[in-house]
Parts: sequence; structure tokens; C-alpha cells
Amino acid sequence: MSMQSKVIQIGEKAIDIKEPMIILFDDSATPTLQEVSVIHRFVEPQEWFKLEDGDRILFDDQEYRISYVGTHVLKNLQSIGHTTMIFKNWDDERLETSIYLTPYILPTITDGTTITYKKKD
Repeated sequence: MSMQSKVIQIGEKAIDIKEPMIILFDDSATPTLQEVSVIHRFVEPQEWFKLEDGDRILFDDQEYRISYVGTHVLKNLQSIGHTTMIFKNWDDERLETSIYLTPYILPTITDGTTITYKKKD
């Protein structure tokens, strides 16, 4: 079981090596948001499922493991394609709109990158 989206645009200020995070939105994002976001579009047909700790997210073939999923992630992904992927430890201040991933390295993303959300085996 997997969900997939394709990157269709990368904002000018979306990727910053000093900030280990990626903000995702679909193409309904305002121009201001688009500048700091990675814009993606889900590939039909969509089988929506709840993401859980231990599930995997792949950026093309770069695989990451989910260590925490905020309670608002699925609803936001479905409605506006939005979540923030954070590549660092969540300590105590977890954001409920975010997905925390390991390893703590930003993936390489280009226009056309496929993002795959997979249930753990």
C-alpha cells in the first residue's frame, strides 16, 4: 500500500541546508508560500491511509523512516497537500502538522521527484 506525489515546483527559498525541513503544499498555495515550499501533486488514484511511526517515505530512491506523525498531517495532506517534513529529533516540542523523519539528512529533491508514502512491512 502506498501513496505517491510528484514534485512540480521547488520554491526559491524552499531548501536550506541549515534548516533540516521541507514544507510541502499542493499548487493551491499562495505565491508567498510557494517561495518557501516544495509544491507537489498527488498521483491518482489515491489510497489515503494514516501514516504511523515506522512507516517509510521515499524521495525517489532515498528512503526515510517516520519517527513521529502529527495528528493533523493526513487531513492537511488530503485537503491542501500540506505537511512539514522535519529531519531532526523531535524532543518535546512536536508540531502536530509535521512528519519527523530519520536519517537526519535532507533528501535531494528535484523537479519531478516522486515522493512515496509506504506502510511498514
